[in-house]
Amino acid sequence: MGFSTIYLRPFYFDRPIEPEHANILNEFSEIEHEDESGNPGGEGKPPTYYCQWIPTRDNQGLEWDKNEKFYYGKEWLIYLIEHFIEPWGYKLNGENPWYIDDFQYAGILSVADNIVSEESKDISEIKDRYGEFDF
Repeated sequence: MGFSTIYLRPFYFDRPIEPEHANILNEFSEIEHEDESGNPGGEGKPPTYYCQWIPTRDNQGLEWDKNEKFYYGKEWLIYLIEHFIEPWGYKLNGENPWYIDDFQYAGILSVADNIVSEESKDISEIKDRYGEFDF
């Protein structure tokens, strides 16, 4: 049994991404990422087996796919920006409040012109201000 990080808002691109780019990101999220030894992470490789950031339906943003057990959301976001979003010429922006119920952790993951930062917050503050996700 594991935990899930619940992300409550999408991030937004400076313009809608091309359908071809959305397809690449969607396909990327559907494959298991591992090295030749069967391990994820390290030295510029994807941080875990599964990327759960996907384009929004209107291709205006990037959001959590709402599947359980999403780990390393910040690291995945940085990876996508470095390997796809920035090379394609897009800028990603926004604030995404998150929480982990089982551990009472919460915060806000922010992106400003492809620069990612994160700030810890009280879980009550996040839930009161932004609501909760209902599986």
